[in-house]
Amino acid sequence: MAEGVGEEKKKFSIWDLPDVPMGQLPPHLELQRSRVSCNKDAPIHTESIQYSGAYASMGTDNSSRLDRFSNNFRVEVVRLNEDDMEFDMIGTDAAIANSFSGILIAEPNEKNTIVFKLHVQCKRGSPRIKVKSDALKWLPNGSELVKETRNTIPEFVKNPIIPKYPDIIIAKLGPGQEIELEAHAVKGIGKTHAKWSPVATAWYRMLPELRIDYIEDDLAEELKSKCPVNVFDIEDLGKGRRRATVARPRTCTLCRECIRGDDWEKRVALRRVKDNFISLPPEILFTEVVKILEDKCERVITELS
Repeated sequence: MAEGVGEEKKKFSIWDLPDVPMGQLPPHLELQRSRVSCNKDAPIHTESIQYSGAYASMGTDNSSRLDRFSNNFRVEVVRLNEDDMEFDMIGTDAAIANSFSGILIAEPNEKNTIVFKLHVQCKRGSPRIKVKSDALKWLPNGSELVKETRNTIPEFVKNPIIPKYPDIIIAKLGPGQEIELEAHAVKGIGKTHAKWSPVATAWYRMLPELRIDYIEDDLAEELKSKCPVNVFDIEDLGKGRRRATVARPRTCTLCRECIRGDDWEKRVALRRVKDNFISLPPEILFTEVVKILEDKCERVITELS
C-alpha cells in the first residue's frame, strides 16, 4: 500500500497542472487590480498597478495606452440641476480624477468684471432696517466713480444682472445710518484666493460596490438595520420569507457597519471600483476644466518636444 502511494507521488509532474489562461487574469488577481476591498479593520489593495509588465507572464498587457483610454473612458451624468451636477468618470485613474478636482477648485475664472451700486438710508425716527442683496443695483455702464474705468456690457442692458438670492442680509441699519457704495465683482482664480473659487465644494470618490450572500429572514432585517444610510432593502419572497437586497449602493459611505460583528464579513463584500469616480461639479465648470486640462497637456507636450 505504501509503495503504491509512493509510486503515485513519483508520477506527479508540474506539467500536469492546468495552464493559466493567457490574455486574462485569474479572478483573485483581477479583483485586486480593479477593486479596493474594504475589510472591517482596514481597506486592502488600495494601490493602482501602473507597471506595464506586471501581468506579462499571463499574456495581459497592463500598459497605459491612449487608444485603450479613448475606448474605455466615458462620463455618465447621474444627476443635474441648477446648482450642482453628479456624474461618474469611468475608465480612468485616480490621478486624472484628482486633476479635475484640483483644477475645478483653483483655476476656472469669471469672464467679466461687473459693478453693483448700493445706496440705502435709515431715516431718523424710523425703526432699524435690514439691507438685503436685492438692494444691489447693477451698473451696465460700469463704475460711476471718476477714478474707475468704465466697462459697458450692452448685451445685458435689457436683461440686468442681479444677485441669484435676493434675501441675503448684507447689513442692519439703525436710525440715521446710511450706506453708499460700489461693489466690484473682479475676475480671478481660486489658487490666488479662495474667494475666486467657482465652487463651494468639489470632490470625488470611488464608486462603492457591494456583494451579499443569500441573506434571509431575521438576518436580512438585521443587515438592513445595521446600515445608517439605508443602502439595503428587504424583498418579500412570499410565504413569510424575506431576502436582503442592495437597493442604494451609491449612497454607501463605506462606514463598514454592515461587516462588523460575527461572520458578517463573510456575508457582505464591500469594495470600491478603482476606475469609476463619482464627482460633483456644475456642468459649465466641468467643460472649462476639460479645456484647462487640455491646455496643460498641450504645454507639456510642447516643452518635451
